[in-house]
Amino acid sequence: MDYQAVILAAGTGTRLRPLTLDTPKCLLDVGGKTLLSRQLERIAAAGMDRVVIVTGHLADRVEEHLHRFPPAIAVALAPNPDYATTGNCMSVLAARPQVTGRGIVLCDGDVVLQGDALTRLVQGASPCGLILDTETELGDEEMKAQVDERGTVRRLSKQVNPADAAGESIGVQKVGGPALPILWATLDAMRESGETSGYYEDAFQRMMQAGVTFNTVSIGHHEWTEIDDLADLEDARARFAR
Repeated sequence: MDYQAVILAAGTGTRLRPLTLDTPKCLLDVGGKTLLSRQLERIAAAGMDRVVIVTGHLADRVEEHLHRFPPAIAVALAPNPDYATTGNCMSVLAARPQVTGRGIVLCDGDVVLQGDALTRLVQGASPCGLILDTETELGDEEMKAQVDERGTVRRLSKQVNPADAAGESIGVQKVGGPALPILWATLDAMRESGETSGYYEDAFQRMMQAGVTFNTVSIGHHEWTEIDDLADLEDARARFAR
């Protein structure tokens, strides 16, 4: 199945201030490369040839960066005018006008990846799946996945009891085939009911309850990190120096 990437890069990065007052989070430097450049490299290495980048905070800086350093794959920009007042579920919906007839690999814009987990996700037979870190220590903040004996995700939420969770969903997942129209319809329903401040995982959970199957691809804890605050950024710079 053929996929294109969608990168969510609209957020304000408030926990990274003052760095994000004049630089979008996705353009922060980690080991000599911006977060965005790192993601685009991994996306190309996984065999995808097109990416939709959802912009919001300092969107002009992202566009300027792409003009100065054009990536090896085709890029479309999808502005989210409501980025400051809505959750990332609405940023996913903002990407829809730019998404072509293929499935999507949805990536949080603050994730640094190494290894082959993204390639394995794209090449997996199941049309829907997510990358899961089964090694991390789980607490209240992590987006946790509860998985059944067949490897199917049954629940995806920060509210999952850590003792019942198989691991942390790292914010990289794919939705393809018949499930993609279901995703758009679910997000539309959330918008129409005023549920615009939630996570896109809320939509995934509703899809699972409606019968859509999400499988998992494992990743080692040392192969990725998420950058939420200044401590995370310093850790990423130390771990991913190349």
